[in-house]
Amino acid sequence: MKDEITINQITKSYLKSLALTQDKFASSITESLKNTEISRVSITNWVNGKSSPSTDFLLVCAIAYSDWRSRWAIKCLSAKLPEVFDSGMITFHLPKLR
Repeated sequence: MKDEITINQITKSYLKSLALTQDKFASSITESLKNTEISRVSITNWVNGKSSPSTDFLLVCAIAYSDWRSRWAIKCLSAKLPEVFDSGMITFHLPKLR
């Protein structure tokens, strides 16, 4: 059995690599989404493994963005639903970023 990465590990990694605060991460992942707001408390809960983003929210992020936010969402979806993503039922073909 392979080591499975979790949503909290993925989110921590993105926070660190992008040098974002939890507030900035929260505002960044929703800045182009209408009627969607994620709080710093939500990010804290994701990082601590107390909760995770909804599948619907992750799908919206994966589709709406073409940058790190999309990659973060796809990684989280893969962690949340490995039986779907590891099976090849769903694949994402994203444009290459410059």
